[in-house]
Amino acid sequence: MRHLDLDQIRADNRRIVLQCIREAGAISRVEIAGRVDVSPTTVSNVTKELLADGLIETVEQEVRSTPAGRGRPKTLLRLRSDAAHAIGIKLAPHRAAVSVTNFVGDVLASETVPFPPHYRTPEKLIELCAQQTQQMLAISGLRSEQLLGIGIGVPGCVNSRTGEIEWSPMFADRNVPLKSALEARTGLNVVVDNEANLAGLAEIWFGLGRTSASFLLVTVEHGVGMSIAIGHQIYRGSRGFAGEFGHMKVEFDGAQCRCGKTGCVEAYVADYAIVREAGDLVGPVPIHDQQAVEEALDALGMRADAGDVRAAAIFGRAGHVLGVAIANAVNLFDPPVVIISGQRTAHLARVFMESLRRSMADNVLTAGAGLPPVKVHPWGDDLWARGAAALVLEEFMPKISLTRKRTATAAAVAAKVPSAHAVAK
Repeated sequence: MRHLDLDQIRADNRRIVLQCIREAGAISRVEIAGRVDVSPTTVSNVTKELLADGLIETVEQEVRSTPAGRGRPKTLLRLRSDAAHAIGIKLAPHRAAVSVTNFVGDVLASETVPFPPHYRTPEKLIELCAQQTQQMLAISGLRSEQLLGIGIGVPGCVNSRTGEIEWSPMFADRNVPLKSALEARTGLNVVVDNEANLAGLAEIWFGLGRTSASFLLVTVEHGVGMSIAIGHQIYRGSRGFAGEFGHMKVEFDGAQCRCGKTGCVEAYVADYAIVREAGDLVGPVPIHDQQAVEEALDALGMRADAGDVRAAAIFGRAGHVLGVAIANAVNLFDPPVVIISGQRTAHLARVFMESLRRSMADNVLTAGAGLPPVKVHPWGDDLWARGAAALVLEEFMPKISLTRKRTATAAAVAAKVPSAHAVAK
């Protein structure tokens, strides 16, 4: 037990130091010790290990000249961009967004692959993920042994510790063991999380998280989700299910939600819910056809912005419901900032956001002291995939030394994977 405790402490210290270097870009050992709750001796030992493992590198920064002459160069530490790589995959009801990312979060290759409805089974989607992993390796010129692993974002209730999908609109089945099944298929490390948490991680690594340690992020797309960031960390709860914001109840015996229950936030705010509410304004739209839903939503939004009273009323109601729900979350967490994110946010009608802000002002208990700023970040699928890659790096980078060579299992298994594009045909 003592040995295991020391291993965990070592991994935690590596994670803390790596995160500090990543956030700073380039930083000295003395500055690291001043920023983190780790002793200077530990910082020195950890950075020595990280240098030996090839995860970080030194870079010299010239010190400005002094009256006594030119100062000595200042040695800084930074992450090595080629030290490790990760595959990120976001699964949506009608497509998969895939990317390969290096150690500093640069996207080396990305692709969005549509797939037909009959591929929405565990077996078919596991095959899709395996084939797209091979495709990303081929495009980027990487070998499977250069990957830390695969990160996957899935809508629904995801146990991020076990990688099991308890419920998701992606699958007819419950309790899908996505992590273990894909690891067996590819021979690679796999980590799985709710898709909204990927957006939160993307913000922590590449966006607002660089200046704000805590925030609430609400995603509005084919569903509605939330990521809770506290102290540069995603809060997932005791079972890994925290942030199921879209399934908070806003009306008893209300509209039908795709989760099977009624009165959820999502049942009034998600893409399919708004189109369903529009009824005869958009004509018959098959709710399970995401492309048709998106096209109808775009047309409805343009009508609302052009002054169509009925279309504006539909978006106004959706904005009101979401504003009430966010106000409840603000009353619980008192965040410094709220982010509205997702690919669809760039296309929401103006009345939606106007109604949302009014609703927040009416329902936040401390609104008299000022509301937290609401920022709209219309990120697309590639950023969600980068968040999935960040999930891998965050999970495995403190634990895996580049001096350890991965077994030939991954390469042997991956070699059997057929062409990636075959799955979408």
